[in-house]
Amino acid sequence: MHIYNSNHYSSTMKQIINDCLISAKENPFVLHYIIVDDPKYYEEIFLKQTKALFNIEIMTLSTFYQKLLQRYHQDFKQKTNLENILEIMQLNKEDPSSLFHHSLNHILMAKEILEIFKNFYLYSLKETDKDLPRLSQDKIKTLFHLYQQFDQKHFLVHDLILSLIDEKCHDHYYFLTNQNKFSKNQEIIQKLDQYGHVFLYQDNQENKMDDYTGYVTNHLFDSLQEKSTFLHPYQLLKASTIQEEVKQVVFDINTLLSNHTLRDFAIYYPNDDYYRHLCRILDQFGFAYNKKETLVNKTFQTVMMLLRYVLSHNEEDLFDALSSYQLQGFQDFQYVSYLKNKYKSQGFIDDEAYCTLKEAVLKIQGVDLTTYSFSLKTFIEASFNKSEEVYAFLSSIDLSGSEKLSLKEYMNLLEEMFSPKTHFIKESYDSIYLLNYNQPYSELLKIQYIYCLGLNETIVPQEFKNTHLLLNQEALAINYPTTYDALKEHQNDLKHLFSSHHEKIVLSYALRDLNGGDLVVSSIIKKLTKLFEIPVFKKHALIHQALKEDYYLRGNQDKDLLVLNHQLLTYKQTHHQVLPLQIDYQHNPLSASKLEVYNQCPYKYYLQYILKVDQINDSKIQSNEIGTIVHYVLEKNYFYFNNNQAKNFDHLKEDIHLCVQKYLNEHFQKKYALPKNQFFLKLVEDDLYNTILVLSKQMQRGLFELSVCEERVYDQIQDIELKGFIDRVDLYQNYLKVIDYKSSNKELNLELARLGFNMQMLIYLEMLSKNKSYDKGAVLYFNTKKRMLKSDVSILEKQDPENFFKLYKMDGYSVDETYLEIDHDMEQESSVIQVKLKKDGSPYNNAKIISHDELNTLLQEITLHIQVLYQQMISGDIRIYPTRSDNPTIDMHINPCRFCHYKAICNYDIFYNEDHQIELGGQNEER
Repeated sequence: MHIYNSNHYSSTMKQIINDCLISAKENPFVLHYIIVDDPKYYEEIFLKQTKALFNIEIMTLSTFYQKLLQRYHQDFKQKTNLENILEIMQLNKEDPSSLFHHSLNHILMAKEILEIFKNFYLYSLKETDKDLPRLSQDKIKTLFHLYQQFDQKHFLVHDLILSLIDEKCHDHYYFLTNQNKFSKNQEIIQKLDQYGHVFLYQDNQENKMDDYTGYVTNHLFDSLQEKSTFLHPYQLLKASTIQEEVKQVVFDINTLLSNHTLRDFAIYYPNDDYYRHLCRILDQFGFAYNKKETLVNKTFQTVMMLLRYVLSHNEEDLFDALSSYQLQGFQDFQYVSYLKNKYKSQGFIDDEAYCTLKEAVLKIQGVDLTTYSFSLKTFIEASFNKSEEVYAFLSSIDLSGSEKLSLKEYMNLLEEMFSPKTHFIKESYDSIYLLNYNQPYSELLKIQYIYCLGLNETIVPQEFKNTHLLLNQEALAINYPTTYDALKEHQNDLKHLFSSHHEKIVLSYALRDLNGGDLVVSSIIKKLTKLFEIPVFKKHALIHQALKEDYYLRGNQDKDLLVLNHQLLTYKQTHHQVLPLQIDYQHNPLSASKLEVYNQCPYKYYLQYILKVDQINDSKIQSNEIGTIVHYVLEKNYFYFNNNQAKNFDHLKEDIHLCVQKYLNEHFQKKYALPKNQFFLKLVEDDLYNTILVLSKQMQRGLFELSVCEERVYDQIQDIELKGFIDRVDLYQNYLKVIDYKSSNKELNLELARLGFNMQMLIYLEMLSKNKSYDKGAVLYFNTKKRMLKSDVSILEKQDPENFFKLYKMDGYSVDETYLEIDHDMEQESSVIQVKLKKDGSPYNNAKIISHDELNTLLQEITLHIQVLYQQMISGDIRIYPTRSDNPTIDMHINPCRFCHYKAICNYDIFYNEDHQIELGGQNEER
């Protein structure tokens, strides 16, 4: 047996390949088997050295074993993974003493135990009596007990192959695979060496290379920090994001292509996220590369969605299955979209075909492998569109077994059977190599430039967690592989890669991941910068037509994209602004809410009131719907708080409930019956009960009497017609008090009212006063939402009811002649309105009281503002022009964009669209 032992991978492999080619030429009738982990790449490596592989065969170890079986005309009936998993699961369930007898998921547990059994077999491991914690001892004892019961005869092929090898195996065998470490493989190798010629590669001896590659190989993962004077090809690329990292690398390849071919470049990527993003950028440049294709069984995916629905009853899973368009009657894209939107808007679907399907899906049930498989087959045969893939799937799940299974376990079995298969497709001879970090073949492939992406901590090097069924301490006790062994293998692969000879090696890392999270530079880069002085990679400006986003963002244009260029020019010239309305639209009659929306943003008014674009309906009951119900109940139950008409409140809860039910029946929507909405409605009823009790007490405290609920008002200011409704009107002598019910906190800010906000109730007070010839007394807001009392009183002490009552104070302003009539029992502080009195009985300066003159002046200013807004409306101005303020407190009340439903339509652009800036008490521009 000849052993090539050196930790310098590339140079040693070159020597092995050269020796093999010489031997093959000298011995043309002797087969030379090259056993590797990546036959595709090694075949290419060999073909770079010779024109033909006449007596050289390159294959994986498993393929080599099949070749040996064929040579001896043997057919080994090896059990499938599924059969092994079911057998282990059955052993666990039948043995109550097994430590894994009560596993939450027997299938997943059996899969993990199967991997342990494979290592028991391949490493020829035996049980240990070493001193370990009791639980660890029991775990190891249980695993070996199960392994002894497990059918090993049809498990793995190694023992049979060992028994077959004889003088027929006189060929040359080159074992260059990582699987040489297994004891079973070593036994086979040693026996092959008795009859043939075996060549092994090992990497545990330091090399004598007198350049940067030897220095890296020997010291990358040791404690040496001495800087070397060796020349090296390393460059350091620090990118702000992974996106920029990938673009810089591909752009660099593009700049070098004038003097090179694509096969002169290799990009090392660490994971699938990097691979997907890398492929996208390479496709934009039109570069060929070895693509990774994952073959997914679509029928299996659809079945798993359906089974997830059976398991969770989550309608989204069923919609995902419908979106596969594999189910009979659901191939129409528009029909499926209609069903999805219907569910989102009302929370359920009463479509007959959908309900029939749902009922059929829920019948997929079973207790064991046989019954689950039969039930699933029955459904697929009745409900799936037939295709070759569906028929193949049906034959695959024709399984039988009496082992009891949960649905979750059955799903895990299907995942084991139909796990996605991945393979690589090399587009052409001249293409970029995309390699992962356990494929250090770049020097052997004669690649000149390599780019190592993702050199961030926990990405490269990988993070290996001690979370397997056998922990490191337990594994060490029985010589089982640990995470330390996995880390060492990974480090060897990295040493092999970074010690390759190339013209340029770019070490690349990013500061942010694809989601914007922080990333830390890799320990490999830190170590390499201690071993060498590494220059910084010169970044590119990323101006290229292939990178359309960056190309256009930097002010460039692709001359071939005429339509896009014209649209961009229009966008810039108009500052992303809409043209004035050309039609003569009849805005009258106007409500105060319409005026306030226009004042907030003309474009929002245009969408909401002219185009009448509705927001996407949601199955959850909306705040405006709750508000309508609250108003309805308060109107119908006004007698409870009107002039002491109610003698008691014994039937109040029942009356509220009946009133709510009556409203729901009169305005029937199926979504009201959903459990989540029933819950909210119950809370609304509770809030209304408190609200009516408080309203009753507030009326008792004052001299005003309820006049009318839901009062309609109408007025005309020049050409402007105004209309609206007032929730409640109270009267005292000749004074009017108007009240607006709100389901959240509402503050009346007079300065904002002067600017066209919070003016609704002030306008309505003026209109009603004018129409009825009454004096203006007060404009108030009552918040119907339940309050929570904060108190220092012990939980054992009784609370003063007055403390709760004060929480329901109304906001708004009272005329200086009426505030005492609103709360006639006020002493120092009102429990009804926002007023406090001094010792002399006069109100404090911050009391929300206004004089008649101040109120009339304010109303005149509001009237002028309405006239200005109306003139702007009839001029056709529907600009994207939201009202904002630099003062956060003001902006919170006026900013229309915070909760706007039309964001996706207007696409407000901070670089082009302007704001209508206002300040309280300042000189504010007219619109």
